[in-house]
Amino acid sequence: MDTKLKKVVISLEPEEVIRLMRTALDEDPAEAFALVMDCLYPRVMKELEKTQCMPFYELEARKRDGANEDNPWLKKKK
Repeated sequence: MDTKLKKVVISLEPEEVIRLMRTALDEDPAEAFALVMDCLYPRVMKELEKTQCMPFYELEARKRDGANEDNPWLKKKK
C-alpha cells in the first residue's frame, strides 16, 4: 500500500450507526468484519487516496528548503 497514513474523518448514515452499535452490543465477529469491509474500509481508503491541495507559497517554501525534486508537486512548470 503506497498510501501515506493520516488522520481520516468519515461520516456514517443513521442506519450505519445503528448497524455499528448493534454489532458492538452483539459482539458478533462475522458482522463486525462485514461492517468494516462493506462500510468503513472503502471510505477510509477513499479519504487516504485524496490529494491535498497546497498553496503556491507552501510549494515554493518546500522547494527552497530542499524538498525532493522528483515529487510531481514540486516540479517547475515549463
